[in-house]
Amino acid sequence: MKNEKTWLKKAKKEKLVSMVTSYLHEVDDTWSEKDSKRVVRAVEKLVFPSIDLERLYSMQLEKNGCVFEFCISNNVCSDELFDLLLEYQPEKWHFIKEMFMIEGLVDLTYEDRYLNTPLGCLMLAQLIRRIRDLFRLNYRSINISLSHKDFRVMFDDKTLKIDRKFSYSANRDAFMKLCMERIVRSSYKLETRNVKHSRILTVKSCRFLLEIYPEGGLSYGWGIENGIDQDLSIDQLVDNIDRNIHCFNRAAHSYDRKGIQYMVKFIPIQNNR
Repeated sequence: MKNEKTWLKKAKKEKLVSMVTSYLHEVDDTWSEKDSKRVVRAVEKLVFPSIDLERLYSMQLEKNGCVFEFCISNNVCSDELFDLLLEYQPEKWHFIKEMFMIEGLVDLTYEDRYLNTPLGCLMLAQLIRRIRDLFRLNYRSINISLSHKDFRVMFDDKTLKIDRKFSYSANRDAFMKLCMERIVRSSYKLETRNVKHSRILTVKSCRFLLEIYPEGGLSYGWGIENGIDQDLSIDQLVDNIDRNIHCFNRAAHSYDRKGIQYMVKFIPIQNNR
C-alpha cells in the first residue's frame, strides 16, 4: 500500500510539473530551463505536501479499479471465509466495500464447474450471506450455475460425510437449494449446465464489478478439520444446517501447492464498455 501511494504521488507530481511548465512555455517566449526548475521546487515545497494522499489513492482506484492476488494457507471456519479474504489487502477491500455501500443494490452470480460436496454448498451459501451482511448490500438477483454432470462415486448420499462428493448432481442441487433457503433466505436462481468457468463469483452494481477467482474452490480447497466435525454427515447436518464448520485447508498441505490462490478484480463498469 505504501509503495503504491509513493508511486502514485510521484506520478502526480511529474504530471503537475509537466502541465505547469508546458503552459508557461506557451504563454511566455522568454521561459527558460532555469524557470522550469523553480516550478519544480514550488510544486515540491508548496503544492505537493498539501495533497491528500488517501483521497488521491481512492480517486485512482475509483477511476481505474484494481487487481490483486493472495494465497490462503490458514484453516478457517466455514462462515468466516469472507472475513479471512478481507484480511489480505485490507485497504483495497475497504475501498471496494465503500463503493458498493453507496449504491447498496447488487446482482450476484456464481459459476463453478467442480462444486460437488455438501461442505462446498454450505460454504457457498454462507459466503453469499456474509458478503451481503459485511458490505450491507441488498441482492437484486442471485444466479448460481453448476455443472450438470453426475459424479458417480456411488456413496449413499444421505449418510455422506460432508466433505465427500455427491454421487449425483441432482442430490447436490437439492442440498444447495436447502442451504440457500435456510441460510441466505433471498430469492435466487439455480441452474445446472455446461459451465465454462472453473470458479468465479461476481458482484455487480450500477457502477462497479467485483470478480473473485478462487484457485482450488470451495470443494477441492477445503476439507473437514480433525475434531468435532470430522465425521459429520448430511443427515446430521440437515436439522442444523447453518453450522460454522471447522474446515481444513487441503491445498496448504499439498505437495505441490502452498495454499488456495485467490485473484480479485475490481472494475469500474464505465471503463469496461
